[in-house]
Amino acid sequence: MKKLIFLFFFGASVSLRSQLLELDYRSSLKSESRFSIGFLKQFMLGATTLGHIDTTVELMNIKFNPSGALLAGFSVAGTQTFWVGNKDDKRNNLSFLVNPTGRINGSLFFLFPLQGEEKSNLRLSSLLGLKLIQGTPLRGFQSSFLSNHAELGVVYQKLLYENAPENERIDFWVYPQFLLNQINKEDLAVFFDNQIKPVSMGYGLQTGVEFNQRLRLIFLLNQIVNTLVPDSLGIPVLRFTLVYRF
Repeated sequence: MKKLIFLFFFGASVSLRSQLLELDYRSSLKSESRFSIGFLKQFMLGATTLGHIDTTVELMNIKFNPSGALLAGFSVAGTQTFWVGNKDDKRNNLSFLVNPTGRINGSLFFLFPLQGEEKSNLRLSSLLGLKLIQGTPLRGFQSSFLSNHAELGVVYQKLLYENAPENERIDFWVYPQFLLNQINKEDLAVFFDNQIKPVSMGYGLQTGVEFNQRLRLIFLLNQIVNTLVPDSLGIPVLRFTLVYRF
């Protein structure tokens, strides 16, 4: 099953990351090719409808941006949850699971342009990654578990406002996505009492605005749709994130 998931999403070769989504600032009439490496470039403060408040730091970002074509790269990010306001441990673990970054997350991502205009673009997207996820064990003393995860979606981005002389701009985007998470059976018993499947499927819907390529306001809705107990672990989880890019 792991190999099938890997081949499907890598074969698509088109992707991005949820909260760490790469927007495209290139003009459709003027594109530049570049390779870049960044460290500690993004800081995030997030809150969810399950009562969690956390902070995330993008530790490293490597990307290659061929002229007018594929954007590919690798990202490492980490999240620390400092407030858990939900008394249901299984729902707390659900919140950790659907967090796009996890405690530590390494992701290989790609972006492929479908349509580009002067002030808007449409891109096909996918992602492959491995997350170390913080957890609240239902039994035992284990405090974290691993999840293979993948995304496949389409991103629409539009420039709402630009004042080039003052270096000011406002971008809007919307990003519907299909999600997969794969967890081993031992961890399912410890953290979810076997109430979700080894391969959980769901969807995400992200939208937001970005100011001057620095400050982002993000709303992200996630839901697992094939859980064995939809009333408990199949509920939609809404996340609000404030991001500052250095």
